[in-house]
Amino acid sequence: MPFSARTLLTVAASFCLALVLTPLVRAVARRLGFIAVPKIDRWHKKPTAMLGGVAIWLSVVITTLWFSLHSTYGKHILLASTFLFLVGLVDDLIHIKPYQKLIGQILASAFVVYYGLSLPWTGSVLLNMALAIFWLIGITNATNLLDNMDGLASGIAIIAAAVLALTFVNTGQFREALILSVFAASLLGFLIYNFNPASIFMGDCGSMFVGFFLASSALANVSGGRSRSFLPVLAVPILVLFIPIFDTTFVTVLRKLSGRAASQGGRDHTSHRLVALGMSERKAVLMLYGFAGLAGLLAIVVQRTRLDISLAAIAGFTIVLTLVGV
Repeated sequence: MPFSARTLLTVAASFCLALVLTPLVRAVARRLGFIAVPKIDRWHKKPTAMLGGVAIWLSVVITTLWFSLHSTYGKHILLASTFLFLVGLVDDLIHIKPYQKLIGQILASAFVVYYGLSLPWTGSVLLNMALAIFWLIGITNATNLLDNMDGLASGIAIIAAAVLALTFVNTGQFREALILSVFAASLLGFLIYNFNPASIFMGDCGSMFVGFFLASSALANVSGGRSRSFLPVLAVPILVLFIPIFDTTFVTVLRKLSGRAASQGGRDHTSHRLVALGMSERKAVLMLYGFAGLAGLLAIVVQRTRLDISLAAIAGFTIVLTLVGV
């Protein structure tokens, strides 16, 4: 991404907006009673303001429109992500059924796929479109599930967005890289208030917006980039968003084995297990940040190195994570 004063100003504007808007949203949420109350199946121990996603969304939208950040897929991604932000906001305010949220996710996914985003893992156009919709819905819900400890989802999303921005630079998609940087900056401004001890949560409006925006951007990277090597197309999106994928798969399998619904809340996520093993909440979150950063670094390596080196790096990373998991 070519560096310029305008680039720095654009990213700084998004960060400053989130820094200012988040406490304002927090004050409004407290005044109107939109508070996350501690429950037996939730991790937080004190009443905490919700709707932090409003500040994230406003920061991204205002900056994008003010600086006219247009790209091949950017407008459609922002529109679909905004639609899911509204779906999540309705859920935060009046609580809707899971199937109603799923319908919204399917509609948003079909919209961006219709406008050209795909996951080109096979030779079939229809199958690639179906995989793309499955990917978008899966990552959106994975991000929602990952929002289970102070600063975890927002921090992991910052790392994923930063890595995606670098992969966009590697494929010559400089405008997309700038949009991802703006997105990461807004999350960073929010994280200052969301890190342990958090004074505000992003809520469903935030997690659905963030998850869908990241999932769509990963598709834009493999759909619009210059690289058509099979391994980057296959591995980069998975590695960039490895932590939410791993946590969701891990929790879903264990809940199914114990006869519980995967969508049911609980204190059985990866972060919770690290705390149960003796880590503090902050150290558990920082450890997962480290794994997300390592997976992101591997995604960049896969894009730029030979196939044999990439495969060896992925195999080594998989072995390390398997040992840590055990």
